[in-house]
Amino acid sequence: MKKIISTILTFLIFHIGISQEIVESDLIGEWTFIELQDEKGEKQTNIPLTRFGQEMGIEKVNRDNYIFNDNGTYKSFNRLNVSYGTWSLNKKTNEINLELRIEPTSPYLPSLKKAKIVTKRNDGFYYQKAIKKRILIFGTDSMTIADRKKYVLIYKRK
Repeated sequence: MKKIISTILTFLIFHIGISQEIVESDLIGEWTFIELQDEKGEKQTNIPLTRFGQEMGIEKVNRDNYIFNDNGTYKSFNRLNVSYGTWSLNKKTNEINLELRIEPTSPYLPSLKKAKIVTKRNDGFYYQKAIKKRILIFGTDSMTIADRKKYVLIYKRK
């Protein structure tokens, strides 16, 4: 019975989300990635990589932890990388908009400019077009974010 209820809840979350009123101050602080779950609510550590309908390999799950500051900046980090940028919350869609900060000396900057996905700001840095992270479930100490088509990310407040 517990598995049936869990499956129904997960299905509803994936398809309609849970409507909640979230404000920026709710997100301020450090959020630690706990696990990635599939549509059955089962933890996944390896997931198939597919492009154009073909399996291209297996991804070992490694998602970012986040620190959201009250001045609209963020830090994202995992065991392989640290990044900085600006964030905002779209209250209508419950999406966190993350704009990655790119150093003017980055070797990737010329190709990002050519692709027209970065903009220079007054602080001298370039910022990538916003990546949107949709919050499906939010609590004061945890949140669930949509990942790929059939996966969700579970976060806990540190």
